Amino acid sequence: MAEFRTCPETGFKIDLAADKLIKWNAVAAVVFLLVGGLFGLMVALTRWPAVHLLPADLFYLALTAHGLDVLLVWIIFFEIALIYFCATVLLNARLVLPKVAWVAFWMMLIGAAITNVAVLSGESSVMFTSYPPMKAAQEFYLGILLFAVGALLGCLVFFATIITAKKEKAYEGSLPLVTFGAMTAAIIAVFTILSGAIILIPT
Repeated sequence: MAEFRTCPETGFKIDLAADKLIKWNAVAAVVFLLVGGLFGLMVALTRWPAVHLLPADLFYLALTAHGLDVLLVWIIFFEIALIYFCATVLLNARLVLPKVAWVAFWMMLIGAAITNVAVLSGESSVMFTSYPPMKAAQEFYLGILLFAVGALLGCLVFFATIITAKKEKAYEGSLPLVTFGAMTAAIIAVFTILSGAIILIPT
């Protein structure tokens, strides 16, 4: 049975399970943005001739970690937080399958951590060309696949929540524009993540 609280500022009814998941995904997103930003700063200081911080091998290591965390990990964590918010808070609905949502979160977190460790080990400085003839460590691909499956599960929870909210008449009429936009983003994310994960399987 879902438990709710009422936001004193907005008056929105918020599912407590969704509330926790939104916060945890958002915090993870910001942490990976900070980590990726730190690697980006290293890249910038290396490209600055007066400083030239890193040697060539560490430069591409930092560039790979920066790209991974800023262009992939933080964005998807934040998107999952956003779609949970749009499916529950804006629709006045409960989060469907919260246990699956937690499995998705931990898969994403562990997958991102594994991939970052693989990059920092120095054997996976491939940037986004992670296919032959450039090859990364097996852990690099394992981490990305784990992260991708977790993100897909998060999208599944989002779609299930929207369908259930409609059935339970949590809202009236058509979807609010913001939630409709989140649904469009989630559909694009599913196709993008799924195709990217499938490409990495033979690699």
